[in-house]
Amino acid sequence: MAAKDLLDKLEPGGADGKVQLGYTLLVPLLELFEQRDGRWELSPAKAKRYLDVITAIKRPVVVYLMGDHYDSSSPLSKELAQDPRNLLAYATGPVPPTRYYSHGVIPFTLRTDESIPVNRYRFDALRHMTRQISALDESVRSRIVAVTLAGELHQLYPDFENGVGEYENIQVTDYSPESQNEFRVWLQKKYGTLDRLNQKLGFQFSSVSDITAPSLDIRKTPLQSFSQHYDAFAGGTLPIFGWIWDPKQKIQQLSLYIDGKFHSQITRGLGRMDVYRAKEEVTSPNTGFRSNVQFRDMPAGKHVAQIIATSAQKDYLLGEREFVIVPRDQSSTANVPPPKRREGLPEANQLEQLQYWLDMPKPLQDVYYNPLAREWNEFRATQVNGMLNHFYRIARTEGIPARLLFSHQIVPESNGTWNPVLFASDASVSNVTPWRNGINQYGHSPFAFEYLKNKHIRDYGVPEFNPLMGKTPQLARQTFVQHYQAGARFVSPFYLSVVPARLRAPDDKRHFDIAPDNTRDGANALYSALEWFVRK
Repeated sequence: MAAKDLLDKLEPGGADGKVQLGYTLLVPLLELFEQRDGRWELSPAKAKRYLDVITAIKRPVVVYLMGDHYDSSSPLSKELAQDPRNLLAYATGPVPPTRYYSHGVIPFTLRTDESIPVNRYRFDALRHMTRQISALDESVRSRIVAVTLAGELHQLYPDFENGVGEYENIQVTDYSPESQNEFRVWLQKKYGTLDRLNQKLGFQFSSVSDITAPSLDIRKTPLQSFSQHYDAFAGGTLPIFGWIWDPKQKIQQLSLYIDGKFHSQITRGLGRMDVYRAKEEVTSPNTGFRSNVQFRDMPAGKHVAQIIATSAQKDYLLGEREFVIVPRDQSSTANVPPPKRREGLPEANQLEQLQYWLDMPKPLQDVYYNPLAREWNEFRATQVNGMLNHFYRIARTEGIPARLLFSHQIVPESNGTWNPVLFASDASVSNVTPWRNGINQYGHSPFAFEYLKNKHIRDYGVPEFNPLMGKTPQLARQTFVQHYQAGARFVSPFYLSVVPARLRAPDDKRHFDIAPDNTRDGANALYSALEWFVRK
């Protein structure tokens, strides 16, 4: 068995000690079906083949029960993709299938209604697999250190591979008619009465049925009601972000000032692989900084955001942007007094070898706060949590202990340019969810450990891990140690291929392929660190 041989090569003599080498067993739920007499039926034989791997390889295993948009390779998946009932939708219609690198992506719904065809199949397969896992002999079942649920659950957006940082022309999901009906029901439960909803949101809906999820950009499309406005900032948050390379560590802190007054400390150390790859002298991908301005309660008119760098107890101006909060009626704010700002600060470019750039917001960014957009974003987040919770409840019902059940989520805010509004998944990572947190990690990120600390998350896992540190390979070792010390139950390097070189496709660019001969983004350094860590 190629997988067993690969593991034995890395850790001769089998799994032993406080750190043990195991593997992740990927089970795409929709691949467990086969067609018989024109009908799709679950195949116990296919399911057993996965379970037999756990029996054959006597090492710790993380069982990954995939049921998200990546579960796209089977004939059943492709058939289900033809039915709009199974798919997420933009305001303009169903989201088309796409690709991520070489892997297919099918935008399956996040609604949990079990009458939806795709749900009927993936939940049936989930029940079967968790029931069979629970029935394994104890000597085999004891090797399972975690069961990760569903995969990377989040809302979708155009250009899946490259569109993660889109702010200007966003499209989000899920605008299907059924999802919008659920949005109305959710609003009714939250506010109780239509009068209270109108009072809190500042609208005059005559009935709940008049409410539609906001989807129109006021800059481009005439609105019948301001409640229809939607863009990346309509929920009341304006992100301010950029990158800074400070090899001499001259800067002790970055601060955000709004209209001349201190607003907040700025988070640093966020992932910026674009800068890391573009600039040879930049030896860390963690150059991103970011802060968010909640402008929903700020007065209309022009404001100024200033990024202030403190070095040796002296303040420097790193960048500033004016932005305009526009009233609902788009009336003029010309008579509003100009904003105050900190004057006379020296420029930060005076500091030795410092490089930086302020990406967002654009100069004179106009923003419009729509309370219904805030509600829409919150509802979309409940859809993500709802699907993950449905997977969790099924697994618990079929006998999987709660201590083994982990999510398999990404944290968009750890990437300096990503737009969290597109994903609506941040609420799925917390210390109050019934499942344990599985957090995918791409890049050696100091922010990740601060994030875990601030959210009071101790018992967690890393279902997919790649430090992407080709320029400073020693940090791969450091990251393994930090996750061990932070309380990670497991870390799954993504991934070691069992496909021989002679069988790889000619155009295989070996993204994330951890191997001694793959120098892409430090994959060879990660292989070396893995060898070191399991022996350590």
